[in-house]
Amino acid sequence: MVTAKKILLVQLYSNGDCLYATAVARQIKSDFPGCLLTWAVSISCRNMLLGNPYVDETLIIDDVARDDVSAFRRLKRKFEEKIKEGVYDELFITHIADTNLALYDGCIRSNILRAYPYPVTAPLTPVLRLSETEISSANAFAVTHQLEKYKHVILFEFAPQSGQSKITKEFALDVAEQIAKRGDAAVILSSGNSIDHPHPAVIDGSSLSIRETAALTHHCTLLLGCSSGITWITTSDAAKQLPMVQLLNAQTKWVNPISRDFERFGSPVETVIELVEFDAAKTLDCVNAALQDFSSARMQHNQPVLVHFKTTRNIIYNLLCYAEFSAISKHIRVNREVYGNNLSFYKEVVWGFVSFPFKLVRNLFMKKIVAK
Repeated sequence: MVTAKKILLVQLYSNGDCLYATAVARQIKSDFPGCLLTWAVSISCRNMLLGNPYVDETLIIDDVARDDVSAFRRLKRKFEEKIKEGVYDELFITHIADTNLALYDGCIRSNILRAYPYPVTAPLTPVLRLSETEISSANAFAVTHQLEKYKHVILFEFAPQSGQSKITKEFALDVAEQIAKRGDAAVILSSGNSIDHPHPAVIDGSSLSIRETAALTHHCTLLLGCSSGITWITTSDAAKQLPMVQLLNAQTKWVNPISRDFERFGSPVETVIELVEFDAAKTLDCVNAALQDFSSARMQHNQPVLVHFKTTRNIIYNLLCYAEFSAISKHIRVNREVYGNNLSFYKEVVWGFVSFPFKLVRNLFMKKIVAK
């Protein structure tokens, strides 16, 4: 009798990244029929996997902080020992840290998919299975706030954890208040922080979990987002994929514009408007135009997120810290495959090497100061 393979998939953070990686879990189940798949995940993201039919068990990791490379490397060694001991038969790490940084090419999803060593032919739509209770909670929320009476219901993701945008609570409230003055539109402010506002069309969405918010999308007509967890959960198979206006920081450390992702992976980019230079007035103009005619609004307001390679400078630094020269070589190869021999990319590679000793000394100095 053939024993089922025991496989460990490691994707600790974040909500959006875990959603991308559900396609890898689905692929593993196809590549290794009958396998027992365990997913190592952080406490903060474990709810993304509840009910997932491609995940048999979850292994909760609570001692590796998001940016703690040393702790992550220790975790990798621990799992590699588990392979040697026969606890697991296969280990797949898609988490973007350590040597997996080399696989970044300006798109987070491609980084995660590339970390799996076999072709990913399974559907890429994120897998999310909601409970009846979660769906009922979203429906009850819609009834409580009388969402059916509005022509437009805008889900506003305004407190990103991804670093893809810089939006303040004051900005979000200003925009929401102005939209509510239309009379035919409601704005649901989605974040982990409670907001008390007197206008009935400016609605606090903090009482809903991120999973319940996925169910709530079926009561919404537009997403005002910032390429964070709420945005990506709307692309899952449990949600209604909404036309969206994305407020982005084009110079963020880990740039991951929706348009680039959609273009690479076959989703309709025509449903996305991106703004990288905006204030409340420009945002309102764009949203009001989108509510009237989305296609025309896209032609008028969309601001393409240009490719830049500033992230490469940081990747080179992080890999040099652990003398991962083969990973640096892989990073160069990956980006050459995507962008060709791009001079801007090579400049960032060189700058990463040149600036390394200075940045290292500065970081060591700062650590000593903090330790005191």
